[in-house]
Amino acid sequence: MQLNLNGKIAIVTGGSKGIGQATALGFLEEGASVLVCARGKEALEETVRLAGKKGEGRIIGMQADLTQGEAIKAVVARCLEVFGRVDILVNNAGSARPGDFLTLPDEAWIDDWTLKFFGYMRMAREVLTQMDKQGTGVIINVAGTGGLKPMGSYMIGGSANIAVNHFTKALADEGAKHGVRVVGINPGPILTERLQKFLSTFAPAGASQEEAMKKMTPLGRVGKSEEVADLILFLASERAAFIHGANITIDGGSNPGLIG
Repeated sequence: MQLNLNGKIAIVTGGSKGIGQATALGFLEEGASVLVCARGKEALEETVRLAGKKGEGRIIGMQADLTQGEAIKAVVARCLEVFGRVDILVNNAGSARPGDFLTLPDEAWIDDWTLKFFGYMRMAREVLTQMDKQGTGVIINVAGTGGLKPMGSYMIGGSANIAVNHFTKALADEGAKHGVRVVGINPGPILTERLQKFLSTFAPAGASQEEAMKKMTPLGRVGKSEEVADLILFLASERAAFIHGANITIDGGSNPGLIG
C-alpha cells in the first residue's frame, strides 16, 4: 500500500526510543522528513544514527523538555526554520509512573500530567496555529489502554490517558474548522524499555518476565514498536483521510471491554 508521505514534514515527540523511534524511522522510509525531540541527548543521537543515509538532510534530533512551554515553542520554531512547515504531529512523549495511591505524592501526579497531558495539549496548540495557516495537517495523540482499564496501581497514567482520549475527540471538533485531522491511538503492552521496567507492577506474582508477557494478551505475546508505528504512519496518510476524532486501540486484544 502506497502511503504517499513523500515530502511530508513530521514532528515526533518522545522520538528517541520505542514507539517514537520506530515511528520516526518509519516516516523516513516513507519519504517524509522528521524532527524528533526528547529529553535524552544520547538516545536522540542513536535515533539519528539509526536513520543512516536515508536521514541525511531529513532528520533532526532536538533535545527538549516538553514540560516547559518555551521548549515546545522552540521545537515547532526549529521545525519551521529547517523544513518550512509542519504536516504531521505525533504526540508521544512521556509516561506516567505506577505506584500505590496512598504513597504517591502530589508531585508525582503533577509532574506526570504536566508532560503526558499538558505537554500534548501545548504541543497540539502550537502546531495547530501553524497548520491553520496551511489549511491542512494531521495530529496523532498516543495515549494508552491504561485509560480503558482502571487499575489502582496505575491511577496517574490511566487518568492521563483517558484525558488524552477526551482531548483528542474535542481537538478533532476544533481541528476540523482548520482543515486538520486528529486521531488518537491506545497501545496496549508493547515491548519497550518502559514495559520491561514496569513489568513487575502488572505481572502475576511469581511469573517470569517471559511468562508474564505471554499472558498479557490473548495472542500470547506483546506488541512491537514497529507495529504501532505502522498504524501511526497509516493514520498520518491520505489513506486514512476519513478517520477523524477516533481513538484506536492496538493491544493484541488485551482490553476485553466494548469501548476501545
